Amino acid sequence: MSKFGHWAVAGCMIVAAAFADRALAQVMGPSASPAAQPFLTAADGAVPGAGAQPALPAAPARADPSPYQLNLLYTGELWDNPVGGLRQGSVYLYNMDGRLSVDAERAFGWTGGQFVLEGFYESYNSLNNTYVGATEEQSPIDSACCAIARLYQLYYDQNLGKTDLRFGIYDLETEFSNLKPMALFLSKNLTWNAALDQSGTASTQGTIGPGNYPYTPLALRIREELNPRWSVQFAAADGAADDPNRPQDNGVFFSSKYGAFVIGEVDYMPSRYTKLMAGGWGLTAKLPTNNMFNPDGSPRDTYGDEGGYIGATTRLYSAGRRRGLDAFFTAGLANGKSTDVNQSLNGGLVYTGLFGARPDDKLGFSFNVNGNPASYRHAVYAESGVNIGNYEPSFELTYRAKICDWLTVQPDMQYIVHPSYDRTLRNDFVIGLHFEIGHLFDL
Repeated sequence: MSKFGHWAVAGCMIVAAAFADRALAQVMGPSASPAAQPFLTAADGAVPGAGAQPALPAAPARADPSPYQLNLLYTGELWDNPVGGLRQGSVYLYNMDGRLSVDAERAFGWTGGQFVLEGFYESYNSLNNTYVGATEEQSPIDSACCAIARLYQLYYDQNLGKTDLRFGIYDLETEFSNLKPMALFLSKNLTWNAALDQSGTASTQGTIGPGNYPYTPLALRIREELNPRWSVQFAAADGAADDPNRPQDNGVFFSSKYGAFVIGEVDYMPSRYTKLMAGGWGLTAKLPTNNMFNPDGSPRDTYGDEGGYIGATTRLYSAGRRRGLDAFFTAGLANGKSTDVNQSLNGGLVYTGLFGARPDDKLGFSFNVNGNPASYRHAVYAESGVNIGNYEPSFELTYRAKICDWLTVQPDMQYIVHPSYDRTLRNDFVIGLHFEIGHLFDL
């Protein structure tokens, strides 16, 4: 099927689903499925790798609400790369995610407790590796390697008033270096800052990243509310979430080679729509340096990587209730001894409720700039004779619309200047259609 055929099929499926939902509501009435609730969407942070996860929506009104809730979500994305990058072409990505949460207070009488179990299956296709070739993926569900079925999160969270504790396997990027408006965007440059996201990604050393989607580590997180405006949080995690040579396997590794990952953050929230954050992180894993070598020609190892970040978001204009214009930025730095990104800067604008008839829709524009260390540029030149650039700018324009209770669509466009700093690659332009079908079931 041609790429135009793929787009036509996807469009017809979404339109048909919207009309089917409307017809079903007319026949059965608004209470056709009393046990089902809309699933949290990517803009709310429910899609794996798409930002912070807030509290689950309220269950249906019942005399004895169930403490058990099951979230099921299918995410699909159709992408086309018409210009630039590695080569032209189209690709379809999908992710099937299930999340079971248990209110420990209602289930067992443990006040302030919650259990979460979440897993997913993700398709093997990759937009970035096949067509774009940038430093970061253009989609949060781009596996970048293969089809994988994984245990994503398994943790217990306990609230003790001003102190909150979480222990288990979970995604650190849902809580650290995260600003709410960023969750709208699909580019992985906007999940964490890229300098943090690219740390510890040495594929030959037994580590995959710093403990975020899709390879999530065993971790302990402590958050303390100092007062209504100030809070601090700290997490210590396994330094090697999984084995890069066996990405389908779930594992926890403890050794000096894999080390540990620690991260801390201070947050200041003077109002509902304003947040300032600053954080620092360190990774003690054994990593190969960019341009230092042993006598046999193999990369010389170094222990550790570290860095920091700052960020802020605020409302620039309010049109009443949730509607308004929000702005954000984050900036991150890393030491750059063993990574291809040691500095990153992103920012953007998000307008909620641009049209009065659609107060929950979101329109967003963002930019991101990744910078590499001199050691990485020297290593690339020594290996290939290519002089790469210092920076990789990228831009994203997206619009998110909730069509019905269980269907959300999001057209998206991204522009990447010289992917992976390679001046021989043309600037890349990709267009995509992201959609989600899901429900939250009160068991």
